Amino acid sequence: MAKVELTDAHIRSLSVKARTEITDTKEAGLMLRVFPSGKRTFAFRMRGSGEKIQNAVIGSYPDVKLAEARAAASRLRQRVKKGEDVTAVAEKRAAVMAVEAQAEIPTLADILKEFQEEMSAKRKIWQRTKTGCLSEAERRIQTVFGAHLSRQINTLSMDELSQSMMKYSPMSGKDKANGQVSRARAYAMPVFDWCSHRKRFAKVGLGRAVKLEVADLQMTSDPSTDDYDITGKRGRALDHFELSRVLPLLVWPAPKCLRMKLSVKKDYRPMALRFLLLTCARRSELVNMIWQDFHEHVGHWYKPYVKTISGPPRDQTLPLSDAAIALLRGLPNYKTRLPEDLVFPNADGGDLGNWSRITLAVQRESSTRDWHRHDLRRTGSTIMKILGVSPGVIDEILAHCASSEATGTSKSLANYLVAGHLLEHVEDPQKAALNKLAEALEYIESNGKPHRVGGLHDEMADGAF
Repeated sequence: MAKVELTDAHIRSLSVKARTEITDTKEAGLMLRVFPSGKRTFAFRMRGSGEKIQNAVIGSYPDVKLAEARAAASRLRQRVKKGEDVTAVAEKRAAVMAVEAQAEIPTLADILKEFQEEMSAKRKIWQRTKTGCLSEAERRIQTVFGAHLSRQINTLSMDELSQSMMKYSPMSGKDKANGQVSRARAYAMPVFDWCSHRKRFAKVGLGRAVKLEVADLQMTSDPSTDDYDITGKRGRALDHFELSRVLPLLVWPAPKCLRMKLSVKKDYRPMALRFLLLTCARRSELVNMIWQDFHEHVGHWYKPYVKTISGPPRDQTLPLSDAAIALLRGLPNYKTRLPEDLVFPNADGGDLGNWSRITLAVQRESSTRDWHRHDLRRTGSTIMKILGVSPGVIDEILAHCASSEATGTSKSLANYLVAGHLLEHVEDPQKAALNKLAEALEYIESNGKPHRVGGLHDEMADGAF
């Protein structure tokens, strides 16, 4: 054991490969324990009555300053001289402190709230709804790991978390929900990493203020890995026979044959499904669309948030087809619209929901099956591909391409050319493509029997989509 007169400069400069104890020559009994991790702790050690070694931890440096440590050591030395057992007192206090510290450990629910507050400004999935309802990530995590919400997060083992995923039973009554479980796991992993300063939260300042030792969800099995329904590339798109039966049901007022509980004049969902087909949009984009996002004077739909294949979320301005614009103008809330009103609201003016119910009703009445809302987006893009629209334009419509900011000045240049009236007679390729899509859908709906439309019939007859 080294013996030196401790100074702040010397303590800060210490770097060791193994635990090292240094005795202070200025204050009897005071020593410094230095660890390879960089941690430095003041302690007290002295022989008491009966030659019994007395030990006590004083505190960590620099939380406890050198002068404070020397003063504490002096007090402990006086107590030892009086015959007190400072080791027993120290052990008792350490036990009390451990109990107190454990009582302060947050629960999983507490941590989710903390993480939501930390990430809501950075990640859309952690943003709560306008009415204060849970974010997408919170909702998914609570659905799968709800049994553990009241548990202190450091007591949750990987085995327990894994069992919750393996035994999860969806409320829908389906045999499995591996996709939902996988999303819950993916959303929860960074929460646990944030607590323990792992992976991308390892750098100073990125993790939780108070570090916790918690399970690593990365070490659990993802149930979707071996699920072919998820890992297999889904290529489902409605063919012309299916579309000819589905499209007549996607109207407003909602067809009575769908037998929805909602009044047919208050049910916007069938028209919303048609709008998804016409725009190849995602359901979440449609649900969040408000009237100020519809730039009617230029026929554009501005989306403040769209997902991309790679990179962070971004915005998108989508030129609408004439049919999509006519659909919006034909909605019952068009004339009374306010900028912040939802374009496709529910009966109470809130977010449109119960999508599975309306989809199943449309499938029942159209004698179709095994498709969901995202397949409408895939159907629209497939039709445009058949009609000769370039893959690049389709990617722009689907928001699969990089934003204009990625090319430097392209956005400002476009604005300049518009202001100079140099683009007045140039047809936007996205609008042209979506007009072709609308024309094909109108043809299919009105005829019911396919004929040649720019090669469309040949491709459809061959089962291309």
